[in-house]
Parts: sequence; structure tokens; C-alpha cells
Amino acid sequence: MNSVLFPALLAGPMIRRLDSSQVLVWVATSKEFAIAAEIWEINTVDESDQYDKIASTTQTDTIQFGENLYMHLIQIAPKNGFFPTNQLIGYNLHFQHDQDSFDLGDLGLLTQSNPNNIVYDSLKYPTFFIAKKDSDHSANFLFGSCHKPHGEGEDMLASGENVLKEHYRNLKNRPEALFLMGDQIYADDVPDSLFRAINLLGKELMGVGEDLASIDKRLGSHYYNSAIHLINGRKEIMNSIASFSSRKASNHLIEFGEFAAMYLFSFSPILWEVAAENHLFESFDEAFEKEYFNLRLSKSTDKLKKYEKSKLEKRYTEQEARMTNCHQASYKIRRLFANIPTYMIFDDHDLTDDWNINADWKAAVQAAPFGKHVIANGLAAYFAFQGWGNESQSYQNSFTSKMRAYFQDLRNGQMMAQHKEWIAMLWEHQPWHFVAPTTPKVVFLDTRTMREYEDQPHGNIVEQILAKDAFPPQLVNELEYKEITNQLEACGWRKGEPLIIVSPSPVIGFDLIENAILQVLPTLEIIGSQVQTVFDIEAWRFNGKGLSNLLKQLEEWGPSDLVILSGDVHYSFSVDSTFTFSDEGVMRVKQITSSPLKNMSFRNFSLLMKVTASLHQALQQKATIYRYCNTSYEIQNVEKKDLPERDFLWKEQLNYEQIAGNSIIETENTLGFLSYSTKGTKNKFIK
Repeated sequence: MNSVLFPALLAGPMIRRLDSSQVLVWVATSKEFAIAAEIWEINTVDESDQYDKIASTTQTDTIQFGENLYMHLIQIAPKNGFFPTNQLIGYNLHFQHDQDSFDLGDLGLLTQSNPNNIVYDSLKYPTFFIAKKDSDHSANFLFGSCHKPHGEGEDMLASGENVLKEHYRNLKNRPEALFLMGDQIYADDVPDSLFRAINLLGKELMGVGEDLASIDKRLGSHYYNSAIHLINGRKEIMNSIASFSSRKASNHLIEFGEFAAMYLFSFSPILWEVAAENHLFESFDEAFEKEYFNLRLSKSTDKLKKYEKSKLEKRYTEQEARMTNCHQASYKIRRLFANIPTYMIFDDHDLTDDWNINADWKAAVQAAPFGKHVIANGLAAYFAFQGWGNESQSYQNSFTSKMRAYFQDLRNGQMMAQHKEWIAMLWEHQPWHFVAPTTPKVVFLDTRTMREYEDQPHGNIVEQILAKDAFPPQLVNELEYKEITNQLEACGWRKGEPLIIVSPSPVIGFDLIENAILQVLPTLEIIGSQVQTVFDIEAWRFNGKGLSNLLKQLEEWGPSDLVILSGDVHYSFSVDSTFTFSDEGVMRVKQITSSPLKNMSFRNFSLLMKVTASLHQALQQKATIYRYCNTSYEIQNVEKKDLPERDFLWKEQLNYEQIAGNSIIETENTLGFLSYSTKGTKNKFIK
């Protein structure tokens, strides 16, 4: 492939953190630019928009990651200190590089006649707004998780743009923020038909490949080096050399440039355009003819070769078909991101399936230099594309300086010069969790890197079943709770105010499914199945101590209203729960789980979902479920009359809401649309 000529703007603008005194806007470019911003207050008079310029300052922080990849975080602040409230505010960005100067309009992004612009109807600019926080204030948020390009079904992020388009002038109903709650990319599950574009464009973005043989000399051998750049060539490498456990690792992302390319495909239409212009999307027959596949049965009989080819063709064409609308949807996703503050937290697939699922997994990857390197690349990419804009103050100057230095060494062919220090910085960095400056405040939990691993069971039935394996972890440890408490105090939140918690994994799960898993586990354990990774045995319920510690912390924070938003599980539901603690304290919780955005897993129902569906009617006839946790942290479902009067940590009664007809569960792609007010909380699943 000839050298790729990238356009100046690779992704963005994306509104990130927004409060009354500043807005952070993120962009990715292929060159280094000085960037300035302008903002306007937009008022409508006699059905005509008037634009009054707001005096403002612009500060831009830039990190060069590759020869053709720069990330910019742009802080725009009004000179008088605060943005006007309940007003549309428009913004434009101006880019300067030597004699090259342009703005968003010059790129066609503000042109009404361009169907792929980032503005709405007659507005001149993309917009945001600051809601006036009064007693009648109603906050609206979009939320979802699990976004895979070759996931089945329609893309709900694109549908989110439809919601914003419908309400963009009606600020009472317009969503104030978008919460992405994990698996924004699938690093371990890359479609065959997109792999070559990611691999090749990743290197073009960086201008250099990574010297992987310096990390593990086995990767320099012909056996592995020939497979690593081929479609279907990486599963053995990831399992045996990286010590990963993903079952779909045939095209697993490895190099930072590949992670960056995947994010750009997910967030922006530009790489779709570039890949098409450079003919990087081949049909299966073309790719097979050009020997772009790694064939595991290449030395087998013709019959076995034919069988392998048919399996590869089926997978390739199915994935290709599911990505048919991805390019067009990416224009709507870009428009959505340009007009709504977006906050994001990782889950496992942002790096690899089963990331830190138990102590044994983490220890094995830490002992594998190549595995540690891939995790560091994933975390660096998360920082660049997600974490940086959530809360820039979480990353000290030493962090960003080390990031700049490492990637400069990489571009200069000296990847290993500061590699050890860079790896340690990313593996040890805290905090990844953060508090979004919304009203109500939203706490995004890091349920991946601050886990508490158990060295003994606590009476939990899951831990007893898995006694031969590492026990399910506590998803959040005590240090994270202390740091979040300090963050809440620092941002002005006080006990007795409402609070929203984002936990990638549901705190209150779907009871029927979790109970069904408990019943299946003993059989799988007997036959030697790796049940923790097969069923992702890391839900809050599967570690009674961890769940109890979370509930205790929530009780101590003492919000007036508590809403928990989650994703991860590939089905959606809403549940109201009341917890009674041994000290007679009472806490009411609304848990809403919205998943997936694009990755339907249960359209044809797995065995587990069939069991769940068959029990729906029985559950609806018996609307309230009762559970309690004893002093050994064992959680039990009981009849109301059997709830204990003493010797318990907490008791719970929960009710699942009907969300579609008579159903209490949604298995199609969904996007949550939450409306919160002091008068009540409502949610609508967009599908």
C-alpha cells in the first residue's frame, strides 16, 4: 500500500467535560495545529437566531502519539467566569499550521447543504447548554454500553443522535450528557473484514511499527511473525504469549496504532473514507486469493482445507454484512459527540475480554511481558480517546510528560528506552474513576483496576463452587471508596443530595439469570470447564462481601435519591429495590441497565435466556423478590416470611419494571434515556 494521505481532522470535535465555567472539547488531527475557539450565545427573536459573541479564552493541551496522530484537549472558558444558563451556546474551532488556516466551516462541517455536517437545521454551529439548576430542574441523560462494529442490529448511538435532533432547541427535554459505560470498543473481537484496515492504517498513523520481538523474542520467529499480520492469525499468540483468555482473539488489537485506528473507526467517519479510498475493504474471495488469511489447516487434506475455508467465509461475510451501515452511522455519531458532553469509563473489552477477572488472570498477564505491553497500549489508548476528557486533572504533568516522551521514542525507533517506566506508570495509575460535574453528580466507578482479590471464601456459594479456581473479586476496593468520597467533597456534593452511580456491571442484576448461572456452575465445574471466563463470574452478587461493602458505602454517603446506571450484560431492565440494614437504616435504589448499543447477543436466545423467558410469567405473578445477606456474606433468596430478624447484614425487596408490553427484560439493542427530577425518575429505552 502506498503512503496514506490523511485529512487534517481525524475525529471530533467531541464535547467532553462541561460545567458552568468551562467546556473541554477533544479533537484528533493528522498534523500539529494551534487551535483557538470562539463561542456565541444564541437567542431566538421573531423566529430568527441571533448570535452574540461571548468573550472567552482558549487553552489547548496537545500530545503527539504518532507521525500522523495528534490529540488535543481544548479548554474554552468565558472571560466573565460563567456561561449563561438555559441558553444555546454555539462554538467554532480555528486551526493554524504554518500558512495553513481553516475552521470547522472550511471543512464543510457547518454547511447546511452537506448532509454529513455537525449542526442542526438552521443553526450555524454545534451547540451545548448549561441548565439552570432550580427546584423545577429536570435533568436528562442518555446512557448505554457495548458498541461493536460487527455487532448484530442497528446502532443505538446513531439513534441517540435522532433523540438529540428531536430536542435540540427544547432545552427542557434535550439530553444534558451522554454516559458510555464500558466496551466502547472490542479490542479482543475485531471483525475479519476490518482487520487489515486497522492493521495498515494503525501503522500509517504512527509512522512506525512496534518492535514486539524486543518484548518477547518468540514474536521475532517466522512462525509468529508471519501470522501476526494476517486475518485470523493472533489467537494462539494472545493466549500463549500474552496469557489472555479471550475466546475471540483471532484479530486481537496489539499495537497502540491499532487501538487508535479502532477508536477512530468507532468515533468518526474519516477512517472509513480513507480505507475506502485506499481499497482496504476486500471481499472474502479477494482477501483469500491474496493470501491475507492465516490458515490453521494449511498442511491438512484438501477436504479439511475446504472445510476451514467455508468456516472462514461464513464468519467473514456475516461480519461484513453486520458492518454494512457502520460508515453511514459514523456521521451521526460524530454529530452526536459534537453536540453533547460525553463521559466514558472502560470495561473489559476496551482492553481484552476477562481483563483482571481474577487474581490468577492478573498474575499470569503480569508475568507475561507481551501481555503487560498490550494492556499498557490499551490503557494508553483509553486515556487518549476516553479518559483524558473525563477529568484532565486526574492526569498529572508527570503522566502526560511520560506519555509524550515514550511516543517520541517510539517514533524515533527507540521504543524500549523508557518502556519499563511507561508500563509501570499505566499499570499503577490511579484514579481512573471520576465524578462528572452534572446535576445530579455522577460517580463513574472503576470496576477493573482497583479490585480486591480474595484468598479465602466468605461463605458465598459461587466461591464454594469455584474453590479450585481464584475466587470472584470485590469489584471496588476500600481505597477507591475513600478517593471518591474526597472527590465528592471537593466538587461540592453533600450528604442528602441526589447521586447517580455508573457501574459497568449491574449492582442489582437480573435475578433469574444470576440464579440460573448458580445452578449451571456445579455441572460445568465437574466437567472441568473454565466457568469464570465462560460465564464472566464477576458480577457484584457473586462476591457477597464486595456487594455488601458497596451498599455500606452508599449508605454512608446517604444521597436523598440514588440511581445506578449499568451496562455490560447485553440485555436491559429496570428494577426498584429497598435495602434494610442491620442498623435499621433504609436505602432505596433504582437500578437501570441499558445494554448493548450494538451487539445483540440474545435475539435467538441462548439456553440461559430461554430459561429466563419461560419464567417471566411466574415472576410477574409474584412481583416482589426477597433476598438477604447473612454475616458470612452469603446472599439468599427467600420468602418474605423467612427474612431474618437478626444476624444479617442487609435485607432487600426488589421489583422489576415492565418495560415493553408484559416483558421485564429487553434483548434488542437499546439506549437509555433517563429523566431525573425531585418529583421522580423515569427512563425510556430507545430501540
